[in-house]
Amino acid sequence: MIMRWIVISCLVLILAGVLCIPVAGAQPLPPNYDKILQIHLDYQDNAYSVSFVEVRYGEAPNLDILSGPLEGTILDSNGNVLKSFSFQDPGTTYGIIAGIPGESTPLGYTEPSSSGEMIVTLPYLQGMQTFTLSDSRTGSMLASADLGPQITAFCADYSEDPDCLALSAASAAAVPSRSAQPAADSTSLLFAALFSAAVLVAAAMAIRTLRQRMKKVVLIVDDDPEITNIVDIFLRTKGYVTLTAASGVACLEILKKQVPHVILLDVFMTPMDGWQTLGKIKKNPALMRIPVMMLTASPISPDKAKQYGICIADYITKPFQLEHLAAAIDSVIRQREMVRETFALARKAGIEREKFCELATLTRRISVDKKILGMLEVPKVPVAQASMDTLNDMLVVDYIHVKTDMNETRARQLRNEINTALKKKGLPEVDW
Repeated sequence: MIMRWIVISCLVLILAGVLCIPVAGAQPLPPNYDKILQIHLDYQDNAYSVSFVEVRYGEAPNLDILSGPLEGTILDSNGNVLKSFSFQDPGTTYGIIAGIPGESTPLGYTEPSSSGEMIVTLPYLQGMQTFTLSDSRTGSMLASADLGPQITAFCADYSEDPDCLALSAASAAAVPSRSAQPAADSTSLLFAALFSAAVLVAAAMAIRTLRQRMKKVVLIVDDDPEITNIVDIFLRTKGYVTLTAASGVACLEILKKQVPHVILLDVFMTPMDGWQTLGKIKKNPALMRIPVMMLTASPISPDKAKQYGICIADYITKPFQLEHLAAAIDSVIRQREMVRETFALARKAGIEREKFCELATLTRRISVDKKILGMLEVPKVPVAQASMDTLNDMLVVDYIHVKTDMNETRARQLRNEINTALKKKGLPEVDW
């Protein structure tokens, strides 16, 4: 009975400390707990040095695999390898960091620059302590960095982050008993074990609770404050977490700190309009995978459809009904989640990653192109009587029609192949 009371008391105290007591100076948690490790490397004449290390919220993009002669390694506090990867010499090329041989999931990416700096971006790994860089051609060590101080600094700012809670629990469990009395050794060990168990249980419960509260982030970009406020308030009532920006420049600044699940981007803004902002987003490897939904008072033109159609997730004209907007956002997010879930099944069935990704891309492309075709306004006049501009618009529409038909044919072929492989393994078929 006494033992049960001790255990319950420990749990209550720890849960109160973890979940209820605010931490001084702690920053608010974002709805997405994905984190990245960024290592800034200076290089000159094959000499490397680590200039800066940062842990922050964000997601490493999923680009094409690109490997090379440079070898990076992430080690834990005991010197065990958590992740190893390879990438190209800086200044030669840039892109994704390949994982260890046999892994099909990219690990991170690199960004070379003419200034002699290269940024290595990786997903956060629980327990990481040291980064090393070596040359596979010579076997020489090029650079190394202690990641501990940056992880500690990050957790000081975001003490209730699930990974930080787990780290604190592990640290508490590792604290040795300070009792100097031999007669009290067994009692001290007992209380230490109870306390450690309580901390771990509390941390697990806290992590579960926090993850259950994760919401999707929508970035609203519009220079009309009235529209921004209306959409902002409405989406919050629907359970979304919202960020707002009044210009394209402000949008890009926000994206340096937070990666949303969806961007609502107004077309007519100054000095940088929505199309220019979209172009900058899609050229950034860290941002290019974010779905962007364009908002505008005008139907899309054939010229813009041809130039930017492949970059957008949807095109919504003003005025729009808020419920329809929410449904469109839900559809974009649900589609991405379905693809992610089905991809795990596809890997079990031995389906090639490239084939699966091609189907996912084609499915999204077909959906957007069909909507764009329904919005395009092109005068229906005989070709001989059409002006050059009208003729060009007609050719663009015909091109999108033909391309959509070709994409649908290819998508059906891929879907049949993938579903055949899934059925052989007794797995659910692709239904999107």
